[in-house]
Amino acid sequence: MTEPGTTEPGMRPPLLAMKGVTKHFGGVQALRGVDFELNSGEIHALLGENGAGKSTLMNILSGVHAPDAGTLMIDGTPVRLANPREAQAAGIATIFQELDLVPSLDVAANLFLGREILRPGGFLDVAAMRREARKRLASIELDIDVERLVGDLSIGHRQVVAIVKALAYASRALVMDEPTAALTVGEVDRLFAIMRRLSANGVGIVYISHRLEEVPQIADRVTVMRDGRIVGVTKPDAPQSELVSLLVGRPADELYPVRATAIGRRLLHLKDAGFRPARRRAGWQCPEAISLDVHAGEIVGLAGVMGAGRTELLSALYGTGLAGAWFGTVEIDGRPAHLRSIRAARKAGIAFVTDDRRGSGLMLRMSVGRNLVMSVLERVSPGGLMSAAREALAVAQSLGQFDIRPRNPAIAVGALSGGNQQKVVLAKEILGNPRLLLLDEPTRGVDVGAKAEIYARLAALAAQGLGILVASSEMPELIGLCDRIVVLREGRNVAEFRGKVDEHTVLAAANGKAA
Repeated sequence: MTEPGTTEPGMRPPLLAMKGVTKHFGGVQALRGVDFELNSGEIHALLGENGAGKSTLMNILSGVHAPDAGTLMIDGTPVRLANPREAQAAGIATIFQELDLVPSLDVAANLFLGREILRPGGFLDVAAMRREARKRLASIELDIDVERLVGDLSIGHRQVVAIVKALAYASRALVMDEPTAALTVGEVDRLFAIMRRLSANGVGIVYISHRLEEVPQIADRVTVMRDGRIVGVTKPDAPQSELVSLLVGRPADELYPVRATAIGRRLLHLKDAGFRPARRRAGWQCPEAISLDVHAGEIVGLAGVMGAGRTELLSALYGTGLAGAWFGTVEIDGRPAHLRSIRAARKAGIAFVTDDRRGSGLMLRMSVGRNLVMSVLERVSPGGLMSAAREALAVAQSLGQFDIRPRNPAIAVGALSGGNQQKVVLAKEILGNPRLLLLDEPTRGVDVGAKAEIYARLAALAAQGLGILVASSEMPELIGLCDRIVVLREGRNVAEFRGKVDEHTVLAAANGKAA
């Protein structure tokens, strides 16, 4: 086998080759002699848990960090990229998970940020920038209004704008860090079409993702990292169990905890229940004629295609959706409930974990400790004054119960990994001692190892008598975690499955087809 950075006679060298790359940050060794290759026109998936070294490796490739040792080659020639500008000059661009876009500027201004087109006299040539922006979007067959503010675009369209912006530099290679974490199914399909078009034109793409089910759809090759090392290079159609084993160092069947079967009293009862909003919103699927139950000690999953109404059902129960009122039977713990606001939901013993932890689940600049106690301010503030002792006790309880790392309540929550941020969101809601926990995409953007920890914590909470209703786009997650799966379509429940069920059976019901 030819080593990275070397070629056999007559063979073309790889577009990019990294050999023996090491990197320390203080006493932490982030990379331990890593070899990695990217060929022209290849989509190379790079997988690994948070902390595995993926981002550090790509930051070296992008010129953000310099390696302590090792070699970086482009077309077989050693290079040293001292900063991102040199990487861009070499044809390498990176799209980070947190998009470097300015929401208050329009699309055209974002595409030319830092490289504005000027008229004589140093004035901005807005018309020229908008014309050029339209050409660039048309080149990848996308129609987005270049005069719209980026802040008004969907997450999917923002991702496209970031790609088009990066393409100004990515003549050779494009690094994409978690590009699909917040996209709908349709937006993912559109993104993959763009990636295939780029690879067909010879651009090499490094694709970093936690979504293992996407790998066979888009990748040509897969490299898995763990603890700063490469632990495997496989074909994209390798069994998901093999990938999970490489990622976490243990068999895939250990990902989901063993569940207790005993259930208690009925906590949530919906019978022919629906939600009538005060004002309709395009694309918001109202719950209609829903009938389902959740008992104490039970985890119930909500399945369905995008737009089936899963998120709307959870947000309407918690009072974060549109203003309006429920009709039909809605009972919490055996009593009729009028869930018109967050206050009413919390008073009824309901907690909710949003699918957008960074947008609405956390205050990223505030400390881990302050984020944790936000749902129990009355408990830690007797007489309206914050009690440092009560706050410290509640925070210590959450840090230990959810194994949030690092165990430092003073650091900003935005500095944590995605998995630990999600643990903070969960811990924050559990501090309120709810009876019913609503979860919307609870492991979105979370690596496999952190998923296993979250699953174990949810199972433990259910064993303590908590009722859990969880919506997820990941079918293996629903099947592995839940006692029952309720399938929604067009705002209604259309099927229900108990125990281990075949994934294709659930998908058939979600799409209105016979299994």
